[in-house]
Amino acid sequence: MPLEETLEEKLNYLLPGVTASGQIPAWPPDVFCLCAAVLQCSGAYSSLVEDRQTYLGGSSSAERAAKLDTLGSLWRRSAIGDGKIPAEVRRWWKALLTEKALAISQISKSKPCTTALLNLLAVSDEACHGVGIFLPGRNAGITPEEILDDKFADIATELLLDIETVGVGGSTLCREIHPSKGRVLPRMHTPQSGLTVRSLSHHLAYSATSDIQPEWLSVAEDAQDHAFNLLLIPWPDTTDPIQFKQSKKVGITGDVERGGYGLFTYRPSKGPTAAFVQSLISEAERKMGTVNGIIFPELAMSEAEYKKLSRAFVKRDRFLIAGVGREASSQTLCGKNEALLDVAVPFKKKLLKTQFRQKKHHRWKLTKQQIVQYGIGANLHPEASWWEHISLAARSLAFLTLRPWLTLTVLICEDLARPDPVGDLLRSVGPNLVIALLSDGPQLVSRWPGRYAGALADDPGSSVLTVTSAGMSNLSKPIDGSIDKSGVVALWRDPKSGAHELSLEKGAKAIVLNLTVEYGEEWTADGRGDGGFSGYPILAGHHQIYLR
Repeated sequence: MPLEETLEEKLNYLLPGVTASGQIPAWPPDVFCLCAAVLQCSGAYSSLVEDRQTYLGGSSSAERAAKLDTLGSLWRRSAIGDGKIPAEVRRWWKALLTEKALAISQISKSKPCTTALLNLLAVSDEACHGVGIFLPGRNAGITPEEILDDKFADIATELLLDIETVGVGGSTLCREIHPSKGRVLPRMHTPQSGLTVRSLSHHLAYSATSDIQPEWLSVAEDAQDHAFNLLLIPWPDTTDPIQFKQSKKVGITGDVERGGYGLFTYRPSKGPTAAFVQSLISEAERKMGTVNGIIFPELAMSEAEYKKLSRAFVKRDRFLIAGVGREASSQTLCGKNEALLDVAVPFKKKLLKTQFRQKKHHRWKLTKQQIVQYGIGANLHPEASWWEHISLAARSLAFLTLRPWLTLTVLICEDLARPDPVGDLLRSVGPNLVIALLSDGPQLVSRWPGRYAGALADDPGSSVLTVTSAGMSNLSKPIDGSIDKSGVVALWRDPKSGAHELSLEKGAKAIVLNLTVEYGEEWTADGRGDGGFSGYPILAGHHQIYLR
């Protein structure tokens, strides 16, 4: 019978030789990764709530939090300064190694081992406040301590951006732990219900290895701008059934064989002209002020058309997100369904344009109900299963920090509804805003996008925006005799104010959303507050854009 893995073996798997040296790793995110991985696989954190006083060592929650904050600041500075890690932190590491012979299943029964793990995880979390959230060095530090804080943040930012040197794609804050074994990323929200490893930290997120590769970029400065304007362009205006067609079929004739299925492809409509988009931006800015982001839905245009819009409209403090696509041209050449996100990054007094390319993680499966609802039964046999003819290779998830209170990520249609493989990573980081690009019917609270948006608003506390094209929304006809709500092209949901259906009024071409931030305090399961710095994007208003 195989032997159970021990604590020593687990630690050495993640970071070879770490127990032999006896020295605690100098870089706090590495220690966080080690402790989070052990706590998760052992479940040792599960007794924290009912036995908190044991783990607090007789201190109150406030006293322990203040102590960890002080130790974290000292460790942060020593990590890029003199290298003298605080003695208390080193004692916790020594106490952990004393228990290294424990089997993983026995860790939860050892109070000294569990206490050491929880304290090390908490102090490494406190050492990393603000990492990856805003660009350091914009306001020069006056004291040596502030200068060291900036250097630490600089190194963290470089690690997040340096996604190639580690041998596999994807961002991580770890220096010595290979991302194929575990990653650490910045965190925006701490779940306030339930109890998992995610409940134990404010600033760092642990992610076990996955086929989703995270990419992280911050263009935020340490400024507290409270508002943000998004221009939603639900292009195209019309979608025709002929744009759906089969590209491959198996066991489909007049009578579908049992298990018969097909692959279908979608031909995107011609994209909008730069002149049209410019007219929308001009009218939106006349009414609302600066447009900070432009958002198109899934399959809104070709990649070539997207590039023209990016060259014309992406600038400092304005990004572009759109779903781009290409139909499958044969049975072997797959179609394309991707999200592109372009942003201008300040670098040495210049602006460099950076692009995230994110493929869809799940194929669209058209059901009989959808085929009937969209009126495309003449092109796709309603009794068969039809899968989108795209490639699912190279899955990734981009995180973009635009404000200290606003880190967003983009999902494409089915990716919103499927909890794996993206769900664990998404909930671990807890981005402030999730934008879902859809090729779907009306965005009603009662439909599936509303349900899954609600789940993310509950845990981890993200605000969610779903947006579809006017063409697809209009193509979707109610088959139960209910009222036609095809004008509802977007849905907003946040943890504070709930859900809002956003309709495109007759004659309007776009909608401007005004977002503001509401701050709230979140608490870890071990009783540490974040000082009320958790930011929640709130919908403060929306306005129709007409062209005169």
